[in-house]
This record gives sequence, structure tokens and C-alpha cells, in this order.
Amino acid sequence: KLVEELNAGSVPSNTEVVCAPTFIHLPYVQDNLDTAKFQVSAQNCWVEGQGAYTGEISAEALGDMDIKWVILGHSERRALNGESNELVGEKCKKALGEGLRVIACIGETLEQ
Repeated sequence: KLVEELNAGSVPSNTEVVCAPTFIHLPYVQDNLDTAKFQVSAQNCWVEGQGAYTGEISAEALGDMDIKWVILGHSERRALNGESNELVGEKCKKALGEGLRVIACIGETLEQ
């Protein structure tokens, strides 16, 4: 329903809108979202390449899925998984090196 509502809306021509569904919904959103108005992002990727990193997704795998964007350093990843600025920086380096565009979160709490 959300994809239908987004597709029905309008976006100013000078605006980029990037939608970041949960990982299991990436293929559906990518196949059904109006790509003339919207782009699709993953919510995270791992710092390493392909390998046995259970529960993680590599930047290479996102590229294989034709995902162009990734969000890195989100407050939940920092708070719940203890991701440091250094780790987020390494993830950004890896993602950019694989050709992804990065939405780098650098502080979201009121204090930050």
C-alpha cells in the first residue's frame, strides 16, 4: 500500500527521494516503486566483502541486486550493535568502493 501511495504522489524535479525498506522487501519495492521519482536504498551493509558473515549483507551483494544506495551508521545500529564512528567509516569506504551511494548518519540523538 505504501508503494502505491508513493507512486501516486508527486516529487519536485529538483528533489531526490530515496526509500529504504527492510531487506526482505527490497526486491518488491525495487520492482514496484516508480523509479522515475524514487530510488531504493538498503538499510545497512557489512564492512567486509563476500563471506560467511551470518545475518549481514555485503556491498557486493547489494550491487548484484542493483541497489544503488545504502544507509550506514543509523542510530539503531550504533545503539543496539555498538557501531563506532570508525566502523561506520570503514563501512562507508567499502560501500563507496563498490560503487554504492551512501547516506551516512553522523548523529541523531538530541545530545548529538
